[in-house]
Amino acid sequence: MKYPYIKLVLPKALEKIENGKLTDAMLDKVACGGRMYKPVAVHFNALYKAAQEAGFKLRNVGDFRPFADQMALFQDRYSTKDEGRKPQVTRTYDGKTWYLKPGKAPSSTPGRSNHGLGLAIDLGYDNKGALTAMGGKCLEWMCANAPKYGFYLQSDDPKSPEFEAWHWQYCLGDKAPEYLAGGGAPSFPGNLQKGSTGDAVKAVQEKLGVSPADGNFGDSTEAAVKAFKEKNGLKPDGVVGSKVWELLF
Repeated sequence: MKYPYIKLVLPKALEKIENGKLTDAMLDKVACGGRMYKPVAVHFNALYKAAQEAGFKLRNVGDFRPFADQMALFQDRYSTKDEGRKPQVTRTYDGKTWYLKPGKAPSSTPGRSNHGLGLAIDLGYDNKGALTAMGGKCLEWMCANAPKYGFYLQSDDPKSPEFEAWHWQYCLGDKAPEYLAGGGAPSFPGNLQKGSTGDAVKAVQEKLGVSPADGNFGDSTEAAVKAFKEKNGLKPDGVVGSKVWELLF
């Protein structure tokens, strides 16, 4: 089995956000429970739906992780004394070396977890009503299909202590995933504005995190477009022109 991995690219909107400090307005619910960074939640929900149609019901075992939760998890899993775990995994934090405790799975140093940016989710799956660890046919399906939605593992080497079959993270930054762009950037359909309808509007809504993404360009979509244009140094009107389309896709 080929394990999909690429280097994670950070969305520009998160570059100046402190890890673990995303506001509620920056997060949205995902279909299996929990929250992720709003634009990424759109893509994860599309992945969840595809997995469900393939016969796999994904279950959340770890989503957005505030800094305090990262710290609690880190202190539970690591110690400043080597307790003999083999192979050993170490982290450096607060000027000290921390050692992974026996029987514990690795976790990131506080303030460095991709969970703290709303980009990562830990997954199991439902097997006759029971939560099952990621593996088997479900893992095979994820490895073959999750990259189409922008999600990858954090390592492609199952022998690495950093390899976690359950940890999936969105790695494309602001680039459109394959499922949305059809393998490449969709062609500019002409200006879109309030009153426009169709798949192009829906694609814009999904990129901007507008809910529901129903293909109808209304007040909420107009507001999201204005905010996006202002953030990118453009005239903050509600029109999706060629420049906005280029930035989105």
